[in-house]
Amino acid sequence: MQSPRNWRSGSGGIYHITSRAIRKWALFEDYRDKDRYLEILSETQDKYPFKLHAFCLMKNHVHLLIEVTEYQPSIIMKHLNFRYARYFNFRHSYKGHLFEGRFYADPIPTISKFLNTSRYIHLNPYKASAVQQAESYRWSSYYYFVKQVDCSILDKAKTLSHFPAPSQENYKFFVEELKWQDTEAAE
Repeated sequence: MQSPRNWRSGSGGIYHITSRAIRKWALFEDYRDKDRYLEILSETQDKYPFKLHAFCLMKNHVHLLIEVTEYQPSIIMKHLNFRYARYFNFRHSYKGHLFEGRFYADPIPTISKFLNTSRYIHLNPYKASAVQQAESYRWSSYYYFVKQVDCSILDKAKTLSHFPAPSQENYKFFVEELKWQDTEAAE
């Protein structure tokens, strides 16, 4: 039996949450699954309010950077994962578990860790060689940050408040600076 988690009491706890498909199978078969996951995420946010600061949907896992307000991450993720698994299994005629155990939640106690986690999440598709440029990956919040497109579930204010004007361009430089450093180190 798994031990209970100790969530930060009260509002304002920030967590980097990851959920993986069982046996590293596909969590998303196509773009329709990813779009449906985002719809369910929005519905979950309406039912159990939280701030979503970053997200990235990869082939076999998801990254979420959330700030809880009233509800613990376990309540939010139970609802989200249950609803998505039910949809996925019905659509693809599967039975049984979709997610590998319970989700992982890493507390984010400092602004530095918050910004570095945001960068990590946003570079995930690039590091996995899913895209040539992280900003072109449509199922990541980075697309919405860089393209300056609205996304109703995403709260960009906290992230961008730590960068001087033009904040979106400076945030992009912050994210991509590490990408170029990694490239130079590999050469």
